[in-house]
Formats: sequence, C-alpha cells, structure tokens
Amino acid sequence: MPAYRAPERGDHHTVARRIADGVSILAERLQRLPRAYPNWHPFDPAAYFDLFPEQVAALVRIERLGATLDVTIYADLLSPAFRRAERFWAQEFCPAYFASGQNDAFDHHFQQRTLPAMQRRLQEAREEIALAADILFQRGDVAFLSVSAALDERISHLHRLPQQDPALLDIYHNLPTLTLSRSYDILEMMRDAAKTWPHEKGRVFPPT
Repeated sequence: MPAYRAPERGDHHTVARRIADGVSILAERLQRLPRAYPNWHPFDPAAYFDLFPEQVAALVRIERLGATLDVTIYADLLSPAFRRAERFWAQEFCPAYFASGQNDAFDHHFQQRTLPAMQRRLQEAREEIALAADILFQRGDVAFLSVSAALDERISHLHRLPQQDPALLDIYHNLPTLTLSRSYDILEMMRDAAKTWPHEKGRVFPPT
C-alpha cells in the first residue's frame, strides 16, 4: 500500500522517514484496535490495517488465547533494506552455506563472496531500521512508543543464542527493530464497546 511504501533506493533519510511514517500509521491503528475489534465479525486484519492479504500473512500475527488477544506487527518488513537482506538470505546465503561444507571451491566462494555480501546487507538493514526508529523517537511518536516491542522481541528469542558468546549477545541486545505488539482483554473491549452501542428495549446490540 502507498502509505507503507518506502523507495527502494535514494537518500537514506528520505527512505527512513517513509518507513517511520508507515510504522506510525500501523502503531496508531494497533493502539485504536480496542475500539474497532468488537465491531468486526469476524475481525479482518487486512481491511483494518489497509494491507493486502499476502502482506498480512507476513506482517501481522494475531493469537487468541481465552479472553486474551495478542497482536504483533513485524514492521521491519517495511524497510526495503531488510527485505533485500531477507531475499538474499533465502535465495543466495542458505544454498551457499549448505554447499560450502561439501567442496573446497564452494567453501571458498561462500567465505569470500556470499558471507561478506550477507553481512553488508544486514548492516544496511540495521542502519535503515535504526534511522527510522530514531526518527520516531525524535518525533515523540506516542503511538509507536506505546506499542514498541523491541525489548519483548529480543527476550523471546534469547534462548536461540549461544549463551557462551558475550560478544554475540551484546550485538543481539543492540539490534534495532520496529516490531509492534500489544495484548488486549477481549471481554474488556466488548464491555467498553457496549457502552457506546445503541440500546433497544433494555438490550445492547452491536451496530450492523
């Protein structure tokens, strides 16, 4: 969608501002979700967040456990540099990595070309995401600040890292991310929505 689209190339600050604008829109909609969710039967994340269904599958995770609704938005995907790194990882890095242990020529290619290329793309993604996050912080974007899930995301994946490598842990804790997340009490959302719905003969009806 145009509101979330940043140019693939160009001035770094211009690209980062466009990413920040898109993240801000998603954060604001995530913050307003309790007022909208009770009126959707069933809830349609594509329509609500103004995304294509294919984008929802990649960007949005919605989990309902009892009366709790957890919504996570992987907004790093709005970064063109992040998407380039992801494509390179899937199309080039992984095949080269698995082939490198089978032949000296493959190993040389992986070490001399594929690995440095992956590192460059990751660094570009980190810088682009960090710049977009800095813009949001400098703006004092309340919606973003209230639903930013950077710390929660790092904690949730911490068990995947080798604990004996302090340098790697330090890098991991300083990785920038634009992930957004919030948990909601569904019953509380429904009670709040009922207060604003029209009443008929003493009963509460949602709008049609």
